[in-house]
Amino acid sequence: MKAPNVLKFWKQRGYSPKLLMVLSAMPNFLYDLLLYLLGTDERFQVIVVFRHFFYKNYVGLSLWPFIILKEDSLKDDAVLINHERIHLKQQRELLILPFYLLYVSEWLLRTILYMDSYRAYQNISFEREAYANEADMQYLSKRKIFGFLNYLMR
Repeated sequence: MKAPNVLKFWKQRGYSPKLLMVLSAMPNFLYDLLLYLLGTDERFQVIVVFRHFFYKNYVGLSLWPFIILKEDSLKDDAVLINHERIHLKQQRELLILPFYLLYVSEWLLRTILYMDSYRAYQNISFEREAYANEADMQYLSKRKIFGFLNYLMR
């Protein structure tokens, strides 16, 4: 049985009593997985430092479920961590693998269009969304699903 405050969390979001009954009977590990996949639980956020993974000016990378940083001191950079968390959210909502396929496809297309790989990177819709909202620490809590689509044609 789930703690009353956990069920209250779901009830406040307008979920039906039938769903609340199912949630209350769900094993803890499934419940924790559901919270993570829905983006409401950050206990599973894993930050690792790997200096030799980065090219030139890049300092952070999100490979679900990891945030990989170039230096240990970057763990304290709230804006960078938020930027990478936006990417983790994008990856989860696209079920991980399709995110990477779309990301690389968009980068390739934009590289051909701009004849500049760095400019192409800056104009990928996933990156535009992350850069535009990285300083807003509340963005992930108010972000609409597939928010990167708003940046696709800009």
